[in-house]
Amino acid sequence: MNCAIVVLGSPNDVNGNLLPIALSRSEKALSEYNSVGDCKILCTGGFGLHFNSTNIPHGKYLQEHLISKGVPPSSFIEIALSSFTREDATLSKPILEKHSIVNVILVTSDFHMERAKLVFNHILPKVNFVYSEAKTITNDAKFKELLQHEKNAIKRELANF
Repeated sequence: MNCAIVVLGSPNDVNGNLLPIALSRSEKALSEYNSVGDCKILCTGGFGLHFNSTNIPHGKYLQEHLISKGVPPSSFIEIALSSFTREDATLSKPILEKHSIVNVILVTSDFHMERAKLVFNHILPKVNFVYSEAKTITNDAKFKELLQHEKNAIKRELANF
């Protein structure tokens, strides 16, 4: 099968432990992997003070978590060493092209999916996407804050297109 699951990164702590949003995305990716079967996994996330201040790429922590849940190491392709959504897409593009992958299951959080769709469809217009939302477990106030951040980010992305 010519497909990949692209898992978008999210913060980990200073010890490399995935935080709740990253864990929910990882678990959603695992569910998709178990459902689809023969599919590669591309994890995103490099370094950045806002999400990973360790000396190991965030995508490696995602891979390690998925391997601990039973995903074979051979299922992974390169990590996109990104630090924000637009980089997730621009750095994933050459990796997907290298592996001739045109069918992608894009995994990110429910609050982030609208922006991820916008950016990935713009940067990778020839890719066939299926979108898989990880549920964000948080209180209503925090969820509204995340949604507001996304609305502002979407305006910024549209201005950059």
